[in-house]
Amino acid sequence: MLKKNCRIGSHSVVMPGVTVGENAVVGAFSFVDRDIPANVVAMGVPVKVTKKLRELNP
Repeated sequence: MLKKNCRIGSHSVVMPGVTVGENAVVGAFSFVDRDIPANVVAMGVPVKVTKKLRELNP
């Protein structure tokens, strides 16, 4: 499931049943085989969280 405002880089593969959290960014050519939490940057084969993003207050 892709949550609101997430970004998926080109040529990435997101496996069935995986959730990508709100505001998460997945780098290009990544293999997403596990859930990605909200507000992070993740990339790689297999995907790993590399950075946490700060939340913006409206």
